Amino acid sequence: MKNLVVAVLATLLLFSSCKTREKILYFQDVQGGGVYPTQTIAPLKLTMGDKISVIVTSSATPELAQRFNLPVVTLQAGTTNTSYSNQISVYTIDENGNIDIPTLGRVKVSGLTRSEAGEKIQTMLRANLLRDAVVTVNAFDQYVTVLGEVARPGRVNINKDNLTLLEALGQVGDLTIQARRDRVLVLRQEGGETRSYYVDLRSKDLLSSPVYNLKQNDMIYVEPNKIRMGQSTYNENSIRSISTWLSVSSVLISLGILIFN
Repeated sequence: MKNLVVAVLATLLLFSSCKTREKILYFQDVQGGGVYPTQTIAPLKLTMGDKISVIVTSSATPELAQRFNLPVVTLQAGTTNTSYSNQISVYTIDENGNIDIPTLGRVKVSGLTRSEAGEKIQTMLRANLLRDAVVTVNAFDQYVTVLGEVARPGRVNINKDNLTLLEALGQVGDLTIQARRDRVLVLRQEGGETRSYYVDLRSKDLLSSPVYNLKQNDMIYVEPNKIRMGQSTYNENSIRSISTWLSVSSVLISLGILIFN
């Protein structure tokens, strides 16, 4: 009889362990040596509201190149003095997708990558104004926002040309143990609309999702699991505790009857 009880308990523990693994493990359907379709990694494209720097240089006429660089203006408090520094100033792309470069004028850069924007401005300068112009474009203050059941919710800065969903989650300390890994929401603004995408971190399908590669201003929300939501209200948590103890008591009574009979 005791062997039967041990076998029953072992079986219950096994099923409980399997159930837990199904809920928390990432990429459960990925096999070693497997090859899976993955969303093509593409550099981010500039969009309205992005902040960028445009640096123009020239080896032959550096003083002429300086005319096309935006100076930083420092206003001293309490005075009317204005001074210039060697810091890098940034443009903010306007609602029409343009920036206004000194001497050159308005240039549309929205919808272009950093390198494409640099090539466009360089071509415009070399056409008539600065034959050996070299243009470098860098982006600043690009980020995604991560909320919900993660270790450190907040903004994640994009400091390279692409950022994946897994990299963003890693930068906020990963999901907590109370998070749902099968239902992660990504909200993305596209044109005049906000589109919603749900992804399952437990599946290889994540790799081919349109939101595997993130874009600036994406919002990621990680849902809590049922246990976590149950902890949000006193009554539901109390009922859950009572039902849990009743279940444990019932199991112990059943085991006692099996043993002593």
